[in-house]
Amino acid sequence: MEIRYSQLCFLPVFLFINGVSLQESVEGFIGGSAVLPCSSEESTLTVQDIELVLWRRNYDQNVYEIINGQVSVEGQDPVYRNRVESFPEEYLRGNFSIKLNNLQNTDAGEYWCYIFMKEQVFRIVELSIKERPERQLPSEGTKPRPEMTVLIISALFIGIISSLAVSSHKYVNCVTGVSQHPKPG
Repeated sequence: MEIRYSQLCFLPVFLFINGVSLQESVEGFIGGSAVLPCSSEESTLTVQDIELVLWRRNYDQNVYEIINGQVSVEGQDPVYRNRVESFPEEYLRGNFSIKLNNLQNTDAGEYWCYIFMKEQVFRIVELSIKERPERQLPSEGTKPRPEMTVLIISALFIGIISSLAVSSHKYVNCVTGVSQHPKPG
């Protein structure tokens, strides 16, 4: 199937009338990654069924293309070079989602996915980018002091030894560690 870029002007209208159109929202963080979902309703495909999948941003910016089941980066906008990947093992299940890596503020906006096969599909994914929250470190006031930790462990140890001694009917002098048997009464 050969489509000229001048014919792409009519894609949104054509697909909206003849196919399926959905919109989703995805959130990502600066420097992170985001998966932009796009899939066909058909769940079992052959490579011959996959004529063309186009991912576009702002309608004309080439993000990613899959032609006859093969990735094509020819004509890909340099902004997306080496930052976009897909999941070829999922193509035959109708999944043409992409993963956009190293997210920047400028990546926020609408991404359009067009699938051309027996069923034409048009998806819009709205990507929003947020600053990654700073990791919260505990303040110095919340850390236990080492001497308190030693004191607590010592008290637990003495309590365990004392309870073992009482349970075996022996009396242990905690200071000397000498056990005494009770005198018969």
